[in-house]
Amino acid sequence: MSTLLSVRDLVVEVPAQNIKIIDGISFDLKAGETLGLVGESGCGKSMTCYAIANMLPKGVVHTQGKIDFCNHNATAPATAKPSIAMIFQDPTSSLNPVHTIGYYLQSTLARHQNLKGNDARMEAIRLLERVGINQAKQGLKAYPHQFSGGMNQRVMIAHALAAKPQLLIADEPTTALDVTMQAQILHLLEELKAETGMALIIVSHDLGVIARLADKAAVMYCGKITEAAPVADLLKKPVHPYARALIGCMPSINPENLEPPVPIPGAVPMLNDLPDGCYFHPRCAHARDVCGQVFPSPTPVNHAHTVSCYYPVVS
Repeated sequence: MSTLLSVRDLVVEVPAQNIKIIDGISFDLKAGETLGLVGESGCGKSMTCYAIANMLPKGVVHTQGKIDFCNHNATAPATAKPSIAMIFQDPTSSLNPVHTIGYYLQSTLARHQNLKGNDARMEAIRLLERVGINQAKQGLKAYPHQFSGGMNQRVMIAHALAAKPQLLIADEPTTALDVTMQAQILHLLEELKAETGMALIIVSHDLGVIARLADKAAVMYCGKITEAAPVADLLKKPVHPYARALIGCMPSINPENLEPPVPIPGAVPMLNDLPDGCYFHPRCAHARDVCGQVFPSPTPVNHAHTVSCYYPVVS
């Protein structure tokens, strides 16, 4: 498979406050692959996605590094690259409350597929039906407040599909949903990925979601990628203490191992008050003097597995 997305040495900053939100991360994504971005809140996962989609908030700037999508600069105007679509954590706040679902979808179809009138209406109905919304014709006349959170998330997915994306970015798409609806949305994403062949970036703090959907994962901490590996390798043999700690936070369903989850001590540091050296070292049981001096460079564990740690846990 060819490389669809290439991110190299990406730096995203808030210049007015001299804060680096993303600090020199690199990764590749091939067509049809799924990458999971995992880590605690405030580690830069969502901002990485906003940079890729050219949707950085006001005052936040992509200052260094390259984002190449289909061999084109991904920071070109959004209208020039309809092949990237994004769904968000809170679908209700992402939909305009004064417009109907039909207006929302049909205006997107007009922009990205040049469909208008009855053609746009029929395609909007097809998209709603595909994402599992019953009575799609009536759904076109509904407003977002008339749908549940799960239904609105399905609308967001239909809206993303209207752009026929080669890359779909899902930023915590199930966090605001109940457990049953979470499972349905994840199953829908699996089906759509298999049908369309699109690549997927999924952001989550839930390693269970990453294990289900992703082919490979990048563990982020304070704007850095601390470990990157195929998902099976990461879950079976994580080598960075932070990745191991995240996995230790997961509750077990194995009847032979019903030990309670182990919380990570401390908290993610503020980006304007980062420690010297490895940012995780104040919370790390394996830290030594060098860990507080210089941030470690990525080193290979094997051909597809890298870690940024002076003392990786290999046992």
